[in-house]
Amino acid sequence: MTARRVSAHRLDYPRLPWPSGHPEAEDALAADVAGSITVPHGRMHEYLRVRTAFFDRFVVTGLDAGARQVVVGGAGYDGRSLRYAAPGVRWYELDHPATQRDKLDRLRRLGMASAATDAGVRFVSADFTADPVGQLLLQAGYDAEVPALFLVEGVAVYLPPDVLADLLGQFRAIAASGSTLAISMPVTRTFSAGSRFSTSVSSMGEPALSRFEPAQAQALLARTGWQLVPPGTAGTGRGIDPARWQRLGSAGLLVTETGEAGPAGPGQPGPASTSQSAAASATRQRVPPAADAAWHHDGSGPPGLSALLSQALVAFTIETDNEAEHRLAYRTTDYGASARGSGPWLTSLVMYENCLRFLDQPRTVAELRQLARTRTNLDGVRRWGYLTITRAGAAGGARGKHPGPDAVLRATAAGQQARELWEPLPALVEEHWRQRYGTTQIGDLRNALQVIAGQLDPGLPDCLPVLGHGLRSRLLDPAPSGPAQERDPLPLHALLSRPLLAFAVEFERDCDLSLAVSVNVLRALTADGIRVRDLPLVSGISKEAVSMAMGLLAQARLAVTEPDPAGGRWKVARLTATGAAAQRGYAQRLTECEQRWQDRLDASAVGAVRDQLTLLATAPDAASPPPLSAALAPYPDGWRARVRPPVTLPRYPVVLHRGGFPDGS
Repeated sequence: MTARRVSAHRLDYPRLPWPSGHPEAEDALAADVAGSITVPHGRMHEYLRVRTAFFDRFVVTGLDAGARQVVVGGAGYDGRSLRYAAPGVRWYELDHPATQRDKLDRLRRLGMASAATDAGVRFVSADFTADPVGQLLLQAGYDAEVPALFLVEGVAVYLPPDVLADLLGQFRAIAASGSTLAISMPVTRTFSAGSRFSTSVSSMGEPALSRFEPAQAQALLARTGWQLVPPGTAGTGRGIDPARWQRLGSAGLLVTETGEAGPAGPGQPGPASTSQSAAASATRQRVPPAADAAWHHDGSGPPGLSALLSQALVAFTIETDNEAEHRLAYRTTDYGASARGSGPWLTSLVMYENCLRFLDQPRTVAELRQLARTRTNLDGVRRWGYLTITRAGAAGGARGKHPGPDAVLRATAAGQQARELWEPLPALVEEHWRQRYGTTQIGDLRNALQVIAGQLDPGLPDCLPVLGHGLRSRLLDPAPSGPAQERDPLPLHALLSRPLLAFAVEFERDCDLSLAVSVNVLRALTADGIRVRDLPLVSGISKEAVSMAMGLLAQARLAVTEPDPAGGRWKVARLTATGAAAQRGYAQRLTECEQRWQDRLDASAVGAVRDQLTLLATAPDAASPPPLSAALAPYPDGWRARVRPPVTLPRYPVVLHRGGFPDGS
């Protein structure tokens, strides 16, 4: 949407001429994109006029100087490849697949697809948060031995700082000496927090994710191997007086040239090395190493949409569990009774959602499954003191792990109290999130999730099911045939759970390993080995879940557990050669599956969900935790106040039968 508005603005601007281009083609594209959009002629209009002229000059002077390759990062609906077409010059337009598909559809409808081909344009689909951009450019024919022009206009503000650093580093890794890069950096002077711009783009579902002080912007460029071009030198700076050049720089409009990549400061995103090949960059993205000690960024590149959904869902569950435990009497195995006294064994939001919520009256097992649309560990809930089970025809409370469909379930007094206490808590925690993170942000997230939920199977449960054999996600078979007991509106955790479960089922179809094992444990292992005791720390799941996952990996001969070769007393888990190949394969499958899954859903809604969850999971600076970490704070009287806080959240929640806890809570 923001790219469409830029097109509407550009229709009003005079543009630099070029002898061999097709300005009428770009104007026709811009008019088609802008449609009926009208834009005000305020400060943003003036800024975009200056920015457009700045990048036009960069291209024209670069082509005059003999450039034969132009890379446009986040091209959107930009038409410079048409306006400034030149014989022997090849253009590479990089953009998100959804935007690029729309642009190509418009070019075909306008009869300009062949003009783009004749102008030497190659369209390269790339998600900057996940894809190996350098490798994709090489595959499209980019020549790493020939100097190139790189344009990054109006893109940096929408990328988290670590993603921006990675993108610039990948550009530098394939940039021959003599290449130049022009970029519009979101400096605080123009893109201040809470500004009209920030509010406007957030309302469109495309929030600003980065802003820098001028010195920070220059430092990031230097770390990624790009040196500022001084005023008056060749290229865009030629003919511009130093005072104007400085004004452009203070607005974040910068021209850089290839230099040596500097070291990253503490907590700062590091660059790709200037000697790093694009293939190595792709390996870094697709073969994740073990996690480090920052739960919101574990060293394996930005998380995909499924991981973002998982982190948000687990954080929401933790906060809701903390609220319930603060109000309930319960007991634990390791930490005794609660501050309110002893009661049933501690359970979680999942057990409320798949069982207790529906026990407002006696229900048969068949009725409960119909309503919850997932299985429940009924014998566990009975043993923990929340319900009784009466078999059909039996006079008393019959026991058994697998009661038949006609067995009757009744809440005990403690179970009824827990049900009534849990009922308002999801809405209460969602209100906490609105107050903490902003009504607009959580409202936008909810609206986008509702669009996605409306495109999924309506029979999906409102919570993740207890994992089955092989730690696999499972749906009821046969699926419930009667009407579901829908809530309007669905609670936020249900809106997070449904797409995440749909994705897991998609991933696990015809796959030997479950999503939970793949993204949590297989991802964290290395060929060199990692101490088994550290796996819960780096994966975000419990010791019990790690043990189950390692058993499955060992059985498949993908990993082994052995004494520490360095002589330590701790055992070490490491990948086998087959396991390393499986790790690469899972990463590839994850990427392909997520792309197919997203292609079937509303693209704008998926983008809005990704943007909002990225905001929650991304630290604003190196010294601060991500906003989502605020949801993990326990009450002083809760058992979590006495244990080590989580340093990583799982990339898929492991819901085990014992209490239904998604690991991480």
